[in-house]
Amino acid sequence: MFRQYLFVFSTLFLSIHSKAATSDWEQAKHELHTALQFVHNSNLYFQPSVVVADEKLVASVQYHWLELFEGYAVAVPLSISSSHYADQSGLSSTDHRLAPAVKLFLSDAVDITVQSQWQRELARAGFGKGEFLDPAAQSLTDEHKSLELSLQLGRSPDKQQLTLSAGRDLRQQTIQQQPESQLLFTEAHAALFTSQQGNFVSANYGHRLNENSSLLAQAAIRREQQGVVPSELYQLGAGWSTHYAGSQQFQFVAGQFRRDTAGQQSNGYYWQANNLWQISRQWQLDLVTSRNSVLSYATASVSQLETRTGVTLGYQWNDAHQIALSSSHNKARLDEQQLQKTRLELALRWQWQLGSNWQQQLQLQGARLAQPAMPDKTATELFWQVSRLW
Repeated sequence: MFRQYLFVFSTLFLSIHSKAATSDWEQAKHELHTALQFVHNSNLYFQPSVVVADEKLVASVQYHWLELFEGYAVAVPLSISSSHYADQSGLSSTDHRLAPAVKLFLSDAVDITVQSQWQRELARAGFGKGEFLDPAAQSLTDEHKSLELSLQLGRSPDKQQLTLSAGRDLRQQTIQQQPESQLLFTEAHAALFTSQQGNFVSANYGHRLNENSSLLAQAAIRREQQGVVPSELYQLGAGWSTHYAGSQQFQFVAGQFRRDTAGQQSNGYYWQANNLWQISRQWQLDLVTSRNSVLSYATASVSQLETRTGVTLGYQWNDAHQIALSSSHNKARLDEQQLQKTRLELALRWQWQLGSNWQQQLQLQGARLAQPAMPDKTATELFWQVSRLW
């Protein structure tokens, strides 16, 4: 159920400041980010024909509050964004995300973290969480709630560290259905599209071999359910991480998974790998790849196998200007139908630091979706944003 898209239209920069909101517990924070965005999309619903193009204006606010106390810390990241389309007014929405967390420092080597999340957002047909939605429905509302408890043992990175986690996820997607009656004042009503829930436990262990290398091991069990169909996922893997002369960081974990769904069993391999290479003071190359078995957003399938590969080449022009070229290749195979789709995405981004608190971003991005026996679908998007840190 945890999805990390390498590239998602118009939401890429909304989360750029908040995605690691509760990962830094070293110092107190009281940060307020505001942003104004303009987005033009050439194919709103990712259709091969009857293409609909439109523009939208988005205003967003992100607030990150983190306070340190004697023996514990509290973090409350909050983000709200309001989007307004020029022509497709039915897509206008207000999205929000609240992710409070509490961390208890029991000793130098033991701490406990309790974190929750409540997120609500609108997803267009063909994109992101609405990837399997019929274009005629245009959009759906995705609501995600989660609660997680983590126990971390051995906080010294030069020795060993064990993290034990357990939690619960709830996700529900609804679409607005127009009533059959055409009587005046008759309103549309929300209908359930998909519902997912799951409980999980996981363990991650790292053991440092020397100043540059560490061994990694992980195990996880997820007992999930899509609609009324239960599904269980078991994962066991191992890997390592390495630092090369401070200029290159490599991490790789791979293992085997087994998924049991309604009496059907599927087996395979999963992996996550990342290589960050600081080629020079100006050039940086980031390579990522992953393969995971996840619950599907398709109503005719319970799970799917996702394989993703991404490349980002960044160039630091000077202290104020950064340029990045990104490419990703994503493949999803629905386990119950043996249906496969492939998405190729390309993005060119320019980031300009206007001052100590002001920043501007401009991005041109495109995507192509291919499925067997179906025409390819393409879309391009122009994104501009100006933001301020208060």
